[in-house]
Amino acid sequence: MNLNFIETFLVVVKKKSLSAAAKELHVAQTTISQRLMIAETELGFKLIERGKGIKKVNLTPAGEEFLKLAEQWDNIDKEFNLLKQRGPKLALSIGSIDSFNTFFLPDVYKEITTLTSSLFLSANTLHSTEIYDDIESRSIDIGFSLIDRNSPNVAVNQFFESPLVVISAKEYVGVNSVKINELDSKFELFMPWGEEYRLWHEYWCGQMIYQQFKLDNLSILLAVLENSKYWAVVPEWIAKKVIKERNIYIYKLQDSPPPYTCYKLTHKKPFSSKRNALELFQYLTDKVLEEENTKSPV
Repeated sequence: MNLNFIETFLVVVKKKSLSAAAKELHVAQTTISQRLMIAETELGFKLIERGKGIKKVNLTPAGEEFLKLAEQWDNIDKEFNLLKQRGPKLALSIGSIDSFNTFFLPDVYKEITTLTSSLFLSANTLHSTEIYDDIESRSIDIGFSLIDRNSPNVAVNQFFESPLVVISAKEYVGVNSVKINELDSKFELFMPWGEEYRLWHEYWCGQMIYQQFKLDNLSILLAVLENSKYWAVVPEWIAKKVIKERNIYIYKLQDSPPPYTCYKLTHKKPFSSKRNALELFQYLTDKVLEEENTKSPV
């Protein structure tokens, strides 16, 4: 069957009239009728109902099934033409912890919008362990996790590190550092900043049995933090971003907590079709990271 017929068939269905379809395609109505009959002969079944007094196009049951295939083919044809015009599409699926998705990756996306329209991203907020699993299964192409662990097919590289600090809407006059075990644990907004931090937190604060909130979402944390009773431990680079928009105070942590450490994950054997996209994304994340590191302290 001549695949050019697909366009004719879809216009007929859209216009619900052979004459209207002919007008849209700038051909005679008899040409539309001939194309339909030739296609039906080749397919071996009728696509539209015919009869005296029938002016509006109605599809037969077989025609309705064929419509699904025709729409699929039309989408493939458009993608193919787009590929010929613009070259190969660079596509990546990214899985990241909430903190990185909220405060780091938006700057990367801004860089992408100014540099290229050929890189297509799908972003997902995931837990650190999920990111390893999804890299292994190739459900995502690149991930940012707070966990460093051995995984057969996952390449792990330390990407970013930042000291942890305390933030609160409450001002401790004359104080620039605090001990975590001297703060009221009932009003801590706990965030899981990795296994080493959890162990450190348990050592200095004991089991988390008094905290009203245990969170994994920074947007919720910042909303609750507007109440000056509450406080939270966050990476310093996030605190410096937040302080520009919210009335909060930053205090250094005594007793040497482990830093916030983010790891970049990729598959050890990425698909060849993904390599150019991964290299471009790597370049842009390195650029944003360098800008972060050169910013003056707040």
